Amino acid sequence: MLTDHHYRLALKQLIEKHLRGRVSDYERLIEIVQNTSRQVPIRGVLEDFRRYSSIQLTQQELQLIDDLLFMYG
Repeated sequence: MLTDHHYRLALKQLIEKHLRGRVSDYERLIEIVQNTSRQVPIRGVLEDFRRYSSIQLTQQELQLIDDLLFMYG
């Protein structure tokens, strides 16, 4: 199982890959994910993914999202 730091880094990479240039609060999401004193905004990120339904996630990314939901629910 990954550590909190690794999960945050992986989520940051997902946000950068799929939401950069599409979401107006992109930079804010990155700030929140990197701030270890804040809860990981996994549901907010998933809501943004849903808004942009053209986003294609790989099986590995879907597994990561499953892990993130389990971890930060």
